[in-house]
Amino acid sequence: MKILNNSGRISRRMAAVAATTGSTALLVGILVTPAAAVTLPPYNTTVTVTSSAATVASGQPVTFTAKVAAIGHGTPGGQVSFTITGSNASSATCDGGSNDVALAGGLASCVVTGGLLVAGGPYAVAVTYTDTLDSNYKPGAATRSQAVKQGKTTTTLTSTVNPAATNEPVNIVAAVAPIAPAGGTPSGSVTFTGVTCDGGSNSIAVAGGLAQCSISAGLAATITPYSVSATYSGDTEFLTSTGILRQTVKPAATTVTLVPTPNNCNGSVCTVGQGVPVSFTATAATTGADGGAGLPAGNMVFSITAPGSSKTLTCDGGTNTIAMVTGQATCSFASGLTASIYFKVTATLSSTQYAPSTGTIYENSALASTTTSTSVPKNIGTGQTFSVTAVVAPTAGYSGQSIPTGFVNFLVCGSNSNGYNGCQGGASPVAADGTSSFMVGGGEYIGAYSYSAVYVGDTNFYSSTARAKYFSVGKSTTMTTLSETGGFTSFDGQAVAITATVSVPNGAAGSTLIGPPSGTVTFTITGPNGPITCADGNTVPLPIDPGQVEGSVACFLPPGTLTNSTPPATAYSIQASYSGDSSYVASNGRANQIVVPVVY
Repeated sequence: MKILNNSGRISRRMAAVAATTGSTALLVGILVTPAAAVTLPPYNTTVTVTSSAATVASGQPVTFTAKVAAIGHGTPGGQVSFTITGSNASSATCDGGSNDVALAGGLASCVVTGGLLVAGGPYAVAVTYTDTLDSNYKPGAATRSQAVKQGKTTTTLTSTVNPAATNEPVNIVAAVAPIAPAGGTPSGSVTFTGVTCDGGSNSIAVAGGLAQCSISAGLAATITPYSVSATYSGDTEFLTSTGILRQTVKPAATTVTLVPTPNNCNGSVCTVGQGVPVSFTATAATTGADGGAGLPAGNMVFSITAPGSSKTLTCDGGTNTIAMVTGQATCSFASGLTASIYFKVTATLSSTQYAPSTGTIYENSALASTTTSTSVPKNIGTGQTFSVTAVVAPTAGYSGQSIPTGFVNFLVCGSNSNGYNGCQGGASPVAADGTSSFMVGGGEYIGAYSYSAVYVGDTNFYSSTARAKYFSVGKSTTMTTLSETGGFTSFDGQAVAITATVSVPNGAAGSTLIGPPSGTVTFTITGPNGPITCADGNTVPLPIDPGQVEGSVACFLPPGTLTNSTPPATAYSIQASYSGDSSYVASNGRANQIVVPVVY
């Protein structure tokens, strides 16, 4: 029992005196002396409940906190039971699945991460306190009202393909999402404008936050993009919102196939007798490679030109622009073509909905011309084996099935060449992709070089010569690497041997042309107390032995050189710098040696 007034304290002193003197009468007298009233448990409590927000959005996480106090009588323990009831008789449960929450420091919180719904608002939040520990505190209760408002939303439009091609199927998806702090999945519908969705209705129900407008027949190509909007209707929990998308539709890719009649062709090179009637039929089709579809409509523009002339012959009927019927157009010459020269015949599609494309054939006995091109070899080091490549192709406009075959003659020359009479060369076949390569075996010395490539032609194609190219051969690159038997980890004072290896990644080292790298390797080792010196000096020459491919040198650090007596581990920085020589480029290698203290 606590005695809370001055007379009580005097009584306690007198009781002590009585105990000392043995005076029972005095003690009895003291005990019966009137004193102020004393409060005994259970103590009264006050209970309050607060919310993390006066008004929350639909689905917004919310926390209700109950505070239980007993002024002047310590901090109550026990538990608080939360009851969260909506106006529609719905209920909410605290995270964890139980609405009974133990008090801690007089507080208990109920977190509803999933939030509350507008349909149930406002919610009545009731808390009931019960002393489940020692019954020293009386029960208490409190209530509050929690308002819930509709959450804001965003509507975002995406297209399955943008830009699309003519008639390519397109799905435009509207994603409706709540704006934080609101949460949950909106329902309702989205109304699309600017396009026509499959089924004839542009009002699409939202499922899982998504509404999709499918346009399986695709859209027509336009100069300006389609402006597509989607307006979310909103629902009981979420407000309306609108998204906008610019959908681009480009003309679909096409191909034009050109076939002569009579059809006497070897690939795209065709022949016809002098004065024999001839016609050229062009057929347009969508490639489908860009997703476009449909049968191209529009005109076909024909061009029939002789070599060296830009003037075209005119199709029978007086025009070379001919309207297509079911994707085809024909240019005819009832009197035939002049003999002994070939004509380049092209047909070009002209359409608003389909991309232009051209078909080409060569009519009569002339061979098709070619171009041969080469590229400059780069980063070639002395002694390095490398290749030079030529590309043989028909001249621009050729669209036949034939491809150049035969050989390309290569010649690589320079004043320092490793070849015969200052040159290396030979003939290499033309591959199916038009490439031909020549390997310069054994490499070349440092210096300036040129190379040429001549395509010899075949039964369908004329020969052609590539423009000479020039390149330089420089020093061969190197790579310096470090190794250490302990994996770059040693103990305090332990001897360490670090090996630097200089190698040549391009394979030139060890060749009969230049041999292995020479020169020196310089070690730079820095620790916490400054630079460290190798036992035999920090600059070591690379050994050169007959037949050696790679050179290695070592830096020996005797016992006691790398030290670290107290934790943590210490890192020593190591760099090995190869000096390079007349044939090889310098290089560096780096590592860290970790020195670990010895723990006894």
